[in-house]
Amino acid sequence: MCYSLEASLTAAIGLGLAGYGMVTKALRRDRRMLAFAAFPFVFSVHQLTEGAVWLTIGDWQAGQPFRFLYTLIAFALWPVLTPYAASCAETDPERRRLWLAMTGVGAVVATYLTARLVACDGVDLSVVRHSLAYDPLFDRPPLLVHFLYVTLTVVPLVASRRRGVALFGWAVLATFVLALIENRPAWYSVWCMAAALFSLVLASAIGERRRSERDELQAQR
Repeated sequence: MCYSLEASLTAAIGLGLAGYGMVTKALRRDRRMLAFAAFPFVFSVHQLTEGAVWLTIGDWQAGQPFRFLYTLIAFALWPVLTPYAASCAETDPERRRLWLAMTGVGAVVATYLTARLVACDGVDLSVVRHSLAYDPLFDRPPLLVHFLYVTLTVVPLVASRRRGVALFGWAVLATFVLALIENRPAWYSVWCMAAALFSLVLASAIGERRRSERDELQAQR
């Protein structure tokens, strides 16, 4: 898979437009899905940041703010936003409490990774198989942190009772595995781009629960 400045900017524009449409749809039809509807917006900012990384790839000093921001979004935002969005979309009280608890765990993971990132000497960068490999200059976090990160960003999606969200979750999980197999040094750049494109599937989940509940009421009558 080949990425470039042009690919990142094209993805950023497309995702921004899609995000606007999804947020508008959620406001009109299903406000529980607002957080999920905002995913393409976040991915748009992420891809725009990676475009700036490509633009400054040969300049360590000029590129550091963009490398830091890209890594910060990847490390600190998704383990919090994913379970929080699931809690907003959830109608079952017990499952909602579970996703909120995971949001709290995500906040701890995000704080830990942010502290490590802020204290490091910078983010090194290389191009591996046409993708960017970000290398924060700190010792690798414990395996538990990696496990929690993947759990927090995948489980609330695949466990969703909204088909569109679950489909997105399985796509995210599959691309995570594929990214590790195909390009381990650049895995989170590859994974973020793939997840960004698959986030458009979330549009199908907006209003899905409302339609399902209406169908159940009609069947009971």
